[in-house]
Amino acid sequence: MRLLVTLLLTTLLLPWAEPAAAKSTPLMVGVNGTMRATLVTPEGPGPFPGVLVLHTSGGLQAADTAFAEHLAEEGYVALVPEFLLAYGITQQTRTATFTSDAAAIYADLVAALETLGRSDKVAGRKVAVVGFSNGGYFAAWLAASGKVAAGISYYGALSGAGTDRTLQRFKASFTGESAPLLILHGAQDQTVPVAAAQRLAGILADARSPYQIHLYPGAGHRFDRDGASEANRVAAADAWQRSLAFLLLYLRDR
Repeated sequence: MRLLVTLLLTTLLLPWAEPAAAKSTPLMVGVNGTMRATLVTPEGPGPFPGVLVLHTSGGLQAADTAFAEHLAEEGYVALVPEFLLAYGITQQTRTATFTSDAAAIYADLVAALETLGRSDKVAGRKVAVVGFSNGGYFAAWLAASGKVAAGISYYGALSGAGTDRTLQRFKASFTGESAPLLILHGAQDQTVPVAAAQRLAGILADARSPYQIHLYPGAGHRFDRDGASEANRVAAADAWQRSLAFLLLYLRDR
């Protein structure tokens, strides 16, 4: 039985096959229309809820595109902007994301959300944001400012790669009017210590901002992209199901 469960979780972590129902369209987004992005849409006229998908400090990767395609299979329109490429930011210069370029990137992502909301397939339906590590930081910020109906942060770089260890940006921005946020974090994350996720949860509780948090024992950073350990595989499968449930709760019309 243990082997069967392991095989099932391993299958879930394999790169998703190209879904027949998904269509990818390149476009430019941002305040000045200079940020490359891909719009992934389900088959059918819609309108569908929309999800902005934000990558890690490593830039756009196959896992981000696969995540968007899988969302399309579930009936969501996904927009995937290459937000670090637009600013020439690399893994080595990622701190600029949270400091000198933070406000401009945030404004471009707000503009990207507006483009998503106006697309024919979304046509004014609710939109959410899902971010991974670096993108998880901006997912939390967009949720804090109420620019989305819901936000999901996968192992978010919440301290801005060490530039804001006390999370002052989030202390200043989360209120009782902020959008609900789902925090998913590995308890053994060696890149972004789990204490950052716990600190953010405390900030949200103090602000009476709606949130959910789930910490995965034994799981590390990028647990959904690194299936080397059983803890990561279990975390990835569970996080996907929690993400779908969260999006269903806050994006689907009742």
